[in-house]
Amino acid sequence: MDCSTVREAVSATLDDEDPGVPAERIDEHLAGCAACREWRESAIAVTRLARLSTAGTPPSVGEHVFAGIGRPKRVRRRDRLRAGLVFAAVAQLSVVVSQLLAPHLAQQSSAGHLGHETAAFNFAVAMAMLFVAWRPNRAGTQLPVLLSFTAILAVLSIVDLLSGAVGWYRLSSHVPLLLGVLCTVLLGLTQRGTPAPGTVAGEPSGETVVETDAPAPPTADKHRPPAARAA
Repeated sequence: MDCSTVREAVSATLDDEDPGVPAERIDEHLAGCAACREWRESAIAVTRLARLSTAGTPPSVGEHVFAGIGRPKRVRRRDRLRAGLVFAAVAQLSVVVSQLLAPHLAQQSSAGHLGHETAAFNFAVAMAMLFVAWRPNRAGTQLPVLLSFTAILAVLSIVDLLSGAVGWYRLSSHVPLLLGVLCTVLLGLTQRGTPAPGTVAGEPSGETVVETDAPAPPTADKHRPPAARAA
């Protein structure tokens, strides 16, 4: 029996496996081969160390994995649009304050009341922007008012600008409104494919739930005694 066969048999024996050869033949070879005896002693020592040594602490890869996973691109874009809406709303509120504190509006009662009406509507527009920033999934509910107001204001501003009734400085106060409307429109686009408010996830948006008058299936009353259920 050659040395390689004996060493494979010894290794299998140390691993509590079938050596494949009789133990007597292994002992006979080891008795006459000093190299194999030395190899067996080394194998026994290595096996003992491997069984007695404790497993080391595995490397923590969780932090590296989570660090590499950023927020979805769609969520990051939505957060930026919400921040833009808050900025536009604050700027719109500053326009409201400037309208209420304008000294020339207090000279005439009619002009003053008209300015107050304009300030009130601009305040409502700012609140609509803040509402969309708070509830992005409701962006579509505010678009009819915001878009209609912006469209009419844009047409009238162009007419007044061409007639010389208004200057660029006054028109610059409408920039927060345009920014807020743009952010609202983009937020509405980012919400495509998500369930509409009040619908169940996975249910197509706008689907009508048909209610029927069919009675509900009877449910078994487990608390009634067997005799009452049999009756």
